[in-house]
Amino acid sequence: MPRHWPMWFGFLVGLIALSLGIVSGSALDEGWKLAARWTGRSSFPLFMVTFMASSLATLFPGPRTKALLRDRRWWGLGFAACFAVHLVALSVFNWRKGDFPPVGLVDPGVLAYALLLAMVLTSNGAAQRAMGRGWTWLHRTGMWVFLLIFGQPGTGLIAMTYTLVSMSAACLRIAAWWQRKRRLGLPAGAM
Repeated sequence: MPRHWPMWFGFLVGLIALSLGIVSGSALDEGWKLAARWTGRSSFPLFMVTFMASSLATLFPGPRTKALLRDRRWWGLGFAACFAVHLVALSVFNWRKGDFPPVGLVDPGVLAYALLLAMVLTSNGAAQRAMGRGWTWLHRTGMWVFLLIFGQPGTGLIAMTYTLVSMSAACLRIAAWWQRKRRLGLPAGAM
């Protein structure tokens, strides 16, 4: 199977969520609202795979986690593809409500999508080599920003589940960082 399949999988998941949302609404506006909600929710597992890949490979080394780490870029692009479908659904829903385009470029959603676009455009070896540590900063910051977006506390079972899973993923990432630091024998203030 080609290594880039997670990208197409993410796009397909987004299209399925979009279609199911539209046909599940009792009216067209409700359908677009459901499509926006479901496409956003369907992108969360794809993001979690991307966010946790390096941590899982560090804490649980083996062929599966090694393969997950190797294909992390494609999982991230799958998340971006699904989230792009979410952007379409959200934009159409907001346009139908009369709330589109957003009021300003400082809208948090606009900033998040700009960050995601920057990450997508730099998700290749050439950009990584050209940007050096700037590439690491961009992608690490972007991952934590999206973790905060998905994990923000809310009411309802799904929101609480996202918060709990996001907090667990953050703890996993910190544990992996600690493990790498111990393997390198660095003092507590290093890294």
